[in-house]
Amino acid sequence: MKRPCVLIVTACLLGELMGCYISILKLGMICVIPVSVCLILVFKKIIQIKKIYIFIFFTFFIIFTLRIKYEIRFEREFVSQNVDNKKENKYVCKNIKSIGFKDDMVIFTSRGMIYYLDANKFYGDISIGNSVNFYGKVEEIKSNPNPGEFDAKNYYRTKGIYCKMTVKKYTVTDKSCDLIGCFFFNLRQYLSKRIESIFDEKTAGLIKAILLGVRADLDKDVYKMYQKNGIAHLLAISGLHVSLLGIGLYKLLRKILQRSFLFSAGFASIFLLFYGLLVGDGVSIARAGVMLVLYFIAEVLGRSYCLISALCISAVIICLISPFEVFGLSFQLSFGAVLSLGGVLSFVLKKLKKEKKNFGEKVFEVMLVSIGVQILTLPLILYYFYTFPVYAFLLNIVVIPLMSLVLYSSILSLVFNIVGVFLYKYISLIALGILNFYEFICAAASHLPMHRIIFGRPDIIQIFIYYTVLTVLAALTIFKKKRFFLLLCIPSVFILFPFFKRDEVIYLDVGQGDGIYMHIDDNDILIDCGSTSKLSLGEYTMEPFLLYKGVDDIEMSFVTHSDIDHISGVLYLLESDIRIENLYLPYQAMNDASYDELKQKAANCGTNVVYLSRGNHLNLGHLRIECLWPDKKPKENVNEQSQTFIVEAFDKRLLFTGDIGRSSEESILKYGDIGKVDILKVAHHGSKNSSLKAFIENVSPTYAVISYGKNNHYGHPSDETLKTLKENGCTIYETAKMGAIEVKLR
Repeated sequence: MKRPCVLIVTACLLGELMGCYISILKLGMICVIPVSVCLILVFKKIIQIKKIYIFIFFTFFIIFTLRIKYEIRFEREFVSQNVDNKKENKYVCKNIKSIGFKDDMVIFTSRGMIYYLDANKFYGDISIGNSVNFYGKVEEIKSNPNPGEFDAKNYYRTKGIYCKMTVKKYTVTDKSCDLIGCFFFNLRQYLSKRIESIFDEKTAGLIKAILLGVRADLDKDVYKMYQKNGIAHLLAISGLHVSLLGIGLYKLLRKILQRSFLFSAGFASIFLLFYGLLVGDGVSIARAGVMLVLYFIAEVLGRSYCLISALCISAVIICLISPFEVFGLSFQLSFGAVLSLGGVLSFVLKKLKKEKKNFGEKVFEVMLVSIGVQILTLPLILYYFYTFPVYAFLLNIVVIPLMSLVLYSSILSLVFNIVGVFLYKYISLIALGILNFYEFICAAASHLPMHRIIFGRPDIIQIFIYYTVLTVLAALTIFKKKRFFLLLCIPSVFILFPFFKRDEVIYLDVGQGDGIYMHIDDNDILIDCGSTSKLSLGEYTMEPFLLYKGVDDIEMSFVTHSDIDHISGVLYLLESDIRIENLYLPYQAMNDASYDELKQKAANCGTNVVYLSRGNHLNLGHLRIECLWPDKKPKENVNEQSQTFIVEAFDKRLLFTGDIGRSSEESILKYGDIGKVDILKVAHHGSKNSSLKAFIENVSPTYAVISYGKNNHYGHPSDETLKTLKENGCTIYETAKMGAIEVKLR
């Protein structure tokens, strides 16, 4: 076999996947048949495979299955031993692994646990390696409750962290420290302060992220700009940074200083280890570091370097150390990009290579690599980020070559600053100028038409069809020797576009508040969007959710009333890139100052404002909306202004009630019978002051959804409301217990 490492990494990944989702007993039963068939075919010489390869494959398969099973067992035991939802407790941390700072919090980590301490309560007496008694509430890190939200559980699992603690107080019980860990922590803090003395605040945040992996001071607006234009990878310590530094140092020693292969390779390898300990143990750093060390070894031994084999070896090492990494974004993107570049595109270029390489041929190769990597990794990008930055391939052609100048000039200016050479002021201008140029071209690209297309998360079947089409086009290009077929790869990206969306309603888990999304026909609709327990609801819940759904335009946004737990997310969206076409407010909002901020932001972004009162109807295709409340009388209590309406679609009747109280429910009933509804959004988060028995009997809901925050101090939902709903034979769903509740309308 030419590349046995491919066989090993296949066994490794397959073992981890099977071990994660299938029990040992079931796995053994499943594997019996293929193993038996394989052995029979080999021994009867029907297929020609060396027995050693079969032995190697199944040995590594078993090793990695057991490795991830061990980690899963550790996770379960760790959570069960440390999580007590009823009370705060003490956790004895025997070894602090890392210390970080973000906003007004100090963040510590140890095996299995992450701790959040208010910076005002930190006395600077904890060092890496110390043993500490932390007092506070331990919680299991949960998966995202809403589609599209950041999956904290999956992310922290890749770091070997399964619980979190909000620390109230602590005591250091053992001052014994990890000398190596403390050295690199102090060095990182020292270098951060030096960078701050060289650059202005915004640039210093960028340089610290690029050089040291410190992202706490990264300007949020700048990061968003980079992300929207597809160059955010420059602001994370990635394989690009490690490769530039490692190869740059090796070439400096070997080519310029004329040092031996062994000295140059050994020194560069030691530097990579040093740098990795300084900036952290990220997947990209580990992958690039292992691959570069293997490259140096090949150079010293005079052997050819196989990128695919090196990639496989690094994957095996990473998965053995941290078995959940394979399920993380960093692993998938890092290895996916290198595999695309060194595997697929390298193979295509080799097959299309011409004897004479003119300028046009060089341009073709650059464009193929830049566009090709983006096209091949696009399903991953869309799966996690939901948007397609159209001009990213052009921007990356410009920004990636300049990144070496940013790195080298930043390092040189930092060194000169430390030793006291005044030239650092002038050398730092190179990095400053390039970073300003990055910002300029990102801003320019943002003003180009179709600079970003929102796809949403593609289905697995779409991804399969997409890669099948790319494979066919690549095969046609190679066999027909016609490069025209490669151009068809560009429109193929629209295979991943959500041309057909499901008609549905989703009651989001927004904490203590309301947030409901509907898609009916071609209309995207919001009903409220606010929370008092999730302070950044719009940024971290609503916007990611809408992007996940492929929504860049909200046709109708209904705000039942002006309480912050119903409007905070809407206020954010009115200033975001997601356009709201029509904003529907209750009739009383015309003269109520509590709606002024909403109306002002709507005016600023060109959103049409409509005021609704009882008797208003909206009819669009299969969608019919009938407003039941409010009437046009003045109302002192803003809750009693709440828009209450029936939504009818595809033979389903849904009732939305905002925060109306019993007096409003009585008034609605006086106007006439509402009739049975399929789903009721329970008024005022299940408050005892709403859900009048007569009202519930009149609408007789089959299902009821209650939106509230876990452990809220209002006591929502009340026992009285739950009892009323149950007495009417209603099935109750609660967002605090279930997360987002999704309902198919057809």
